[in-house]
Parts: sequence; C-alpha cells; structure tokens
Amino acid sequence: MGFIDSSVPEQHTIVNVGQLTPFAIGGTRLCFIHPEDSNKCIKVLREDRTPQTRRQLTKGIKKLRPVKHWDDQQKELTAYRQLLARDTPALWHHIPEFFGSVETDLGLGIVTRIYRNFDSKFPRNLEEEVPYGIDDSLKKGIADFKSWLRRELVVTRDLLPHNIIVVRDSLQHCRLMIVDGLGNSEWIPVSTWFRSFASRKIERKISKFNHRVESLLVNQ
Repeated sequence: MGFIDSSVPEQHTIVNVGQLTPFAIGGTRLCFIHPEDSNKCIKVLREDRTPQTRRQLTKGIKKLRPVKHWDDQQKELTAYRQLLARDTPALWHHIPEFFGSVETDLGLGIVTRIYRNFDSKFPRNLEEEVPYGIDDSLKKGIADFKSWLRRELVVTRDLLPHNIIVVRDSLQHCRLMIVDGLGNSEWIPVSTWFRSFASRKIERKISKFNHRVESLLVNQ
C-alpha cells in the first residue's frame, strides 16, 4: 500500500473539479470523485468555509487565533504526516488510504481512497446508518473500531457520527472509516507526544462517541 506524504501539491497541472457534482458535502469541504481515477476522491474546502471566512465569523477570544487554526486542509495533511511517520500498517484499517495533495481549480485538494459497499453504492455515515438499527455486523464493526482506537492510540478531533462512514464489505461484515476529523485539536498537543495522555484522551472521546450513538437510537 503506497502512501505519499506532502503538504504541497505533487503536480503542477491543475485538476478540474469545479464543474463536477460532489458526491458528499461536509461541514467545511466538498468531496469529488477524482476525474482521472474513480477509486480516489479529492477533498477541497467549500468556498464559504475558507480559513479567512471562518475566522471572520468567530466571536470572542477565539478570533485571536492565527488563520492556520481554521484551515482543515492543512490540519488533515499534518495528521497524515504524523500517521505516515509511525509506519504502522494497522493504522489504515479505519483511515482512508492517502495519496497526497493536488492543485485544483477550487484550491488545494487532498486525495484519498474512495470507498463503496459490496453493492457498489456509497456508504452511509454512522449518523445515517444507526437509525436503521444496530445489527450484529454493525455492533461488531463499532466494537472493532473502538478496540483499534485504544490499541493504535489514534488521536482525532471529536468522533462525530457524520464523520465516520460504515463500509459494508458484505451483508455480514462492515467496518468504520474516519473520513473527517483527523488530527489533534489540543492547543498544546500533549496527546501526540505522550501515550498516557493519548490513552486518557481517547477514552474520553469514546465515551462521548457512545453517547452520540445511543442518542441516535433514542431519537429514531
């Protein structure tokens, strides 16, 4: 499995995605099928969610933070560099394969593996999936995901259900993949430096994650 680490575009040619229809729209980004490889996606910032725009909309002391604090593209690239440095294959069981970055007509794009279910449909995220009920395959998929977080000590931002997709490899098996929210949100990243801090932080994240999943069942 090949991973390319770069915080700048790897090619000088511009990939045109602006005329394409995104297959997914997140809180800050648009996701397009790569026009040259249908097994990859390109994530770009939404025009209304640039670092400058987000900073302008912020009130209070948070507005004093530097512009880079609001750049989800650079945060994710930094997270991928840190993961690549660990050189542990198991890290990629629940994180999309990474192919670096490209320049697009909509700005910097992050290229990752695109995932489809066994029936070729795009996976639903956990927020969409849970209201249908947690069957045995999803129960095991969630348990495997939490075990992986604890074992590999992957520090993320909040584990929000809409940032985690449920990839169904078959009717009997599924796996959770984090497609957004990678990276350490701490002002001083002690959880990146020390395993004990990372372990405690992950337990707090998992506890909140459990409550979010349970609330989706209650509100169905």
